[in-house]
Amino acid sequence: MVIISKYRLEKDKKGRYHVRSDENQIACPICGEILFVIGTRKRRVKDITGVMLTLIIRRLRCKGECKAIHHELPDMIVPYKRHCVETLEKIVGGEAVYCEVNTIRRISAWWATCLLYFKSVLASLREKYGTAFSSKPTPREIVRALVNAHLWVHTRSVSLPS
Repeated sequence: MVIISKYRLEKDKKGRYHVRSDENQIACPICGEILFVIGTRKRRVKDITGVMLTLIIRRLRCKGECKAIHHELPDMIVPYKRHCVETLEKIVGGEAVYCEVNTIRRISAWWATCLLYFKSVLASLREKYGTAFSSKPTPREIVRALVNAHLWVHTRSVSLPS
């Protein structure tokens, strides 16, 4: 996965949004080599109003030795989550959002559980690479930094057969 911040969404006749990147070249978060496009796939996400959007995102392959496949996600997406980052930011900030109470509770609990890890990774990135973050980074900044450093935690392995 790679998260981009310079992009535009173009709506097609079927109501889907194609994510068009305005970034020059994207480096592989694993080995640092250049990524090239190998196709697209659909990704659904609920926006801040609760409307389900279908995004067409690009699949990228690394030209380096790792040959890893990555998905180019706009920074409005939180990996492995259904709701957009704006919803996450409002929930974390304690603002009212268009979500069920259980969803708000689950997102709040997930954020509270992961926050120490997120802060530790940001401190590590700051120390190792001199990366500058704002004094109180937003969830959008945190998500982008962790994903692009290939340090985003997921739970896919929980559902894989042994």
